[in-house]
Amino acid sequence: MIVERAYRGAVESQFADVLNCLRELHRQSGGIEVALRGLAASYALRSTFTAAMRLAGTEVDTLSDPHAVLSQLLRDGVPVWVERPDLDALGQSAPGRLLPGVRCLPCNGLVARWAGYERVWFM
Repeated sequence: MIVERAYRGAVESQFADVLNCLRELHRQSGGIEVALRGLAASYALRSTFTAAMRLAGTEVDTLSDPHAVLSQLLRDGVPVWVERPDLDALGQSAPGRLLPGVRCLPCNGLVARWAGYERVWFM
């Protein structure tokens, strides 16, 4: 499962975001692997992110926390991958802030793995 877009539709998808859907797919399918690309690689970093936003003067604090859900995916045994260039794009400190268990690949390392998978899905 490849996730490239981050924080899309946070209000609309707060009860069924892409990472929660991946947890369910993992449970039902017997196993998946997740690759985070682009801005979605930021999900793999330790952060002080607060899942809340202000809309028309009202604080919406029921949004999903992608870092917490990704940590749960890792505890569920789901391999999580990011490519080094996507990490580097998030700043010099990004590689040192990876959540424990997230695996880093060199540039194009994900594509090189695709032949070993039955299916590759973009979420």
